[in-house]
Amino acid sequence: MTSAKFDDQAWIGRLAQVLPSLAKVQETYLCDFQERHACVIDLRDGRRPPFPLEDLCLLYDEVRNGRFWGLEEHYAPLRTVLDPVRHALLCHPTLERVAVTGRLIGDNDFWMRIPGFGRQVSAGTLIAGLMARAAELPDSGFRTALVELNAFLSSTGDKADAAALDGLDKGCDMLLFFGLCLSDEIKVKDGMMLLPHEEVLRFVDRDTIEKLAPFGAGIYGWCAVGAVARPFRWRPEFRRSGNVNEPMGPPPPPFFQAAAEILDLLAVNHATRIAPIAELSNRIDGSAARLLGWETQSLGFHRKWSAEGFDPREGCPKIGEAALAEVQEAFRDRESPRYVWMAPIVSRLSEALSRNGRFAPADRIIDVAISLERMFLLDEGNFGRKLRGRTAELLGTDAASDTRIRENVRELYDVRSDIIHNRLHKLTPERVNSAYVEGFDLARQSLFKLLRDGPPDGWKGPTFAVD
Repeated sequence: MTSAKFDDQAWIGRLAQVLPSLAKVQETYLCDFQERHACVIDLRDGRRPPFPLEDLCLLYDEVRNGRFWGLEEHYAPLRTVLDPVRHALLCHPTLERVAVTGRLIGDNDFWMRIPGFGRQVSAGTLIAGLMARAAELPDSGFRTALVELNAFLSSTGDKADAAALDGLDKGCDMLLFFGLCLSDEIKVKDGMMLLPHEEVLRFVDRDTIEKLAPFGAGIYGWCAVGAVARPFRWRPEFRRSGNVNEPMGPPPPPFFQAAAEILDLLAVNHATRIAPIAELSNRIDGSAARLLGWETQSLGFHRKWSAEGFDPREGCPKIGEAALAEVQEAFRDRESPRYVWMAPIVSRLSEALSRNGRFAPADRIIDVAISLERMFLLDEGNFGRKLRGRTAELLGTDAASDTRIRENVRELYDVRSDIIHNRLHKLTPERVNSAYVEGFDLARQSLFKLLRDGPPDGWKGPTFAVD
């Protein structure tokens, strides 16, 4: 695969024979290392302790530098089984090319780079990675891990390598969010996808999600944590040397703005707050990272937000099929003049859902009123009457619904006027909330109907002239 003279199956078979012996011998040394260095394993939520990958990497470093630490004799038995494994590993032509100083312990450092990050590693790093990956797999874990590593080391990147990796070479940029429950991956457009929580965990560890999500989000099984993602395929790069300050490639194309637009559309259509919590780039599959000796990836933060005021106990809706179809249709047409005109309205309605604090109820009313006015941009004079008429004409289905729509728009505007003119004696919480709920629903329906169908014949104004 990597060379006409290189027998990858023999390389895999040889290492598959010696790795189990190393795993058995190193157990006592690893326990001793962890005790000496007071390594603490934090067990929570009934999760089994993670494989001590970083500790094992440090142990291998201590073994090869045993003379410096005065531990050469102590590690002699472990070195006896570690040396053949390291020697066999470095027979792979990709590693033999970069580990140019030979195969003596301490003389095989090289530079490895994954998306967004690079560092100096040794053969021990990859051996520890094989141990960590095998621990995740069922029987014959070492052989499977070696097949995967060989595919990553291959320079061809052909279909056989892709099949061997079985998705480990998948990475993504992602906008994490909280507030909507997904059960499956959903394709949006231009390679963008919505990922459910289970898939997000492939690329972001649970501890990081706990730090970013609203307090108490785990009470409901984390199902409301998802991501808008743009997947990509990648391969590690191996060189003789590198620099931690070297550029990690050009900045990602404008993805996060489009991802935020998807969240706004989803929030408005589901009439629920969806909080963006972090922009992350160059995330790779966690199992792939561990296979290559990385326990913790660089987070690749661009921005993160606080989910202040988000109470998970209020519950988060499941994504609706009809709403999703409407959002996908609107997003796919976002380059149209009609959508460009409506985009600020989408953002304002989404912001209305996200408001919290003392003045949030009043601010939401104003947000909805402004959104309706902008959607139905009218000639000067008698805004309220014209807005009632156009909203009823757009959404009404019979005389009764026309009357109800007109009354709801009138009430929204009356509450808006009472807020602006500080007539607090008229503003009960129940009245304000009812006007907001009914008004938001009218704004939501109008927005998506205008995006989908455009205005009725005969309507005039800049809103409708763009098409």
